[in-house]
Amino acid sequence: MKPEDIMRLKELLPTSLGSAEIREQIARDILRRSVFSARMECARHLAAIRDAVTQMLEGKIERGEAERLLLRSLAALGHPTEGESLTDPASERRLKLILDTQCQMAESVARLSQQTEAVVHEFPGWELCRVGERRLPRKDWLARWNLAGRSVGWEGAVDHPIYGDELAYGFLALKSSPIWQALGDGVGGFVDALGNPFPPFCYSSGMAWLDADRETCERFGLDVAAAEPPTGESLSPAEEEIREAALKVGFDL
Repeated sequence: MKPEDIMRLKELLPTSLGSAEIREQIARDILRRSVFSARMECARHLAAIRDAVTQMLEGKIERGEAERLLLRSLAALGHPTEGESLTDPASERRLKLILDTQCQMAESVARLSQQTEAVVHEFPGWELCRVGERRLPRKDWLARWNLAGRSVGWEGAVDHPIYGDELAYGFLALKSSPIWQALGDGVGGFVDALGNPFPPFCYSSGMAWLDADRETCERFGLDVAAAEPPTGESLSPAEEEIREAALKVGFDL
């Protein structure tokens, strides 16, 4: 499954909730399968976001053109097309954040869909490292890793960085380790977390996955015999887990 296929499968989730309220009140299973934006109640604009991101993933347009498409969508709705605050749907910062986050999430889920037993046998781990430059990169990744690892008893994860410093750490864990969900949940009180067991684990993050082969995993003491393909990341609308998540928050099916 390609990243653009992931985007096409996503449903629209209009909401009047802010970012923190979305995390608290909507099941993460639903969020993973939806296109949403804090305090964006217009399904028409969410559809424009989905279409723009899909075209970016297909290589048909660059991000600049995608931003212009979203500004035209907002203008058609009578919304001002200028803004500075991250809370303003028309601000360049907000548009960039939405487009980049949706692209990164779709790419990660597409990678997860390709993790067969044969692939995981050869590359049983993920290396989490910096792949994108940021003007102000986070300096708390060691704390995030330590708190997430302790919360799951370091199951399938290396309890120290495998290289680097505060701006360029590398971390290692099996692809099936629960540390990835703990990172996405922001264990330790990180309110910028996105709730996903895949990159980006938090907003505007330059950290992403690289495949780690058996030799690397064994060198750092991981039990590669326990490695399994990651599960539960399908975006098929027919998945039973979607029904369970919808019922949990009282959606009318």
